[in-house]
Amino acid sequence: MADRSTLSPEEIVRMNIPTILTEDFIKNNPDFVEPYIQRTLKAPLSEEAFMHQVNALMNFNTYDRLGQIKAPTLILHGKRDVLVPPENGSILAEAIPNAKLVYFENSAHILAEEMEKVLQVLIDFLVES
Repeated sequence: MADRSTLSPEEIVRMNIPTILTEDFIKNNPDFVEPYIQRTLKAPLSEEAFMHQVNALMNFNTYDRLGQIKAPTLILHGKRDVLVPPENGSILAEAIPNAKLVYFENSAHILAEEMEKVLQVLIDFLVES
């Protein structure tokens, strides 16, 4: 991975796109990707904020408290997510009482690849809850 401190905000955003979207989606949807990049650049993540995120991911663990969740819980996960392994969805669903887990076979981290399906699952969950 490149040293983020030597990259421009745009280079960082462009470097991260393949970690949040599938290669096919990136290639076939420039009308989504370019506006996404421009929106992200309006409020770029500082190096300090990035390091805080990394620290939180590495050191903040609430797994033991997941069983205390009482609210209806919907877990959405892309099967092609390279940032968070899809197995993590199952781990969450097993730990949260009555959680509903839905995988999206053709999606990566931000689920943009299957947005219509995602929206329908969300609507159905909200109606049922």
